[in-house]
Amino acid sequence: MERPSYGYSAEDSPDPQAQPVCPRHPDRVSYVRCKRCDRPVCPDCQRPTSVGVLCVDCEREISRQQASTRPRNAMGGGMGKRTPYVTYTLIGLCVLAYLGQTVAPQIVEQLGLFVPYRILAMPWTFFTAGFLHGGILHLVLNMYALWAVGQYLEQTLGHVRYAAVYLLSVLGGHTAVFVLADPLGSAWVTGTLGASGGVFGLFAAIFIVNRHLGGQTAQIALLIVLNLVITFTIPHISWQGHLGGLVLGAAVTGAMFALRPRAAPGVDRQALARRSALVHGGVIAAGAVLCVVLIAVKVMMVMAL
Repeated sequence: MERPSYGYSAEDSPDPQAQPVCPRHPDRVSYVRCKRCDRPVCPDCQRPTSVGVLCVDCEREISRQQASTRPRNAMGGGMGKRTPYVTYTLIGLCVLAYLGQTVAPQIVEQLGLFVPYRILAMPWTFFTAGFLHGGILHLVLNMYALWAVGQYLEQTLGHVRYAAVYLLSVLGGHTAVFVLADPLGSAWVTGTLGASGGVFGLFAAIFIVNRHLGGQTAQIALLIVLNLVITFTIPHISWQGHLGGLVLGAAVTGAMFALRPRAAPGVDRQALARRSALVHGGVIAAGAVLCVVLIAVKVMMVMAL
């Protein structure tokens, strides 16, 4: 009588009369079989599931298949969790920084305030000044805008890309302040602070996202125009910071959409997501390098005076 096949090759068990052994551990006899491939599987290689025991290889194959059909966000990355952790973290840092300004204003503002003439000695202020605010109203308005826009953008772009766009917009805003400041004028020794550069970058990002996804853009465009009008009409507002954040946020988000790998039927979506992450990492790095180059050119011009 012909013996039934155990579902593994002759290489796994050269002797058909021998006891079934685990393909990964040939020295272990096992009468438990994988529910998917029917190969013997030893206790170390068993993966219990709701439908029975699977072997390590089948579990990995199923995980790859599930990952390939997993929903992706607009940038090709994983959807991740819906809770906007990055937005909440940014708001929390701004609130903590404001409390620090209230308790020890001289220390916090001296260490975190962005002032063009001292950026070589305190380069971290390109970012830290984006978490400081000039008053409770300034803080509340920026945090409300960040909360309103950030939740949607973080879900659409993903946590990492969203954080990168925001921080690059903050950097772009202060880079614009530095590049456009007159070394012989008062702007060179005037401090700048606030999250507005990052918020303007998010305004630009949500406009571009909605354009690509077919969403509403008229209201976002109106919001940007109104904020620009306020920026250029009310005194003591850094229009350079707002404009720099807006431009760099738009450039980075637009480049990420333009250069993202396109999905096609039958394409490995995991591999596509990895390529998308590499491309977008390059875009983010290019935005940061652009700011560094502009800063370096301005420094050389000032030193030549």
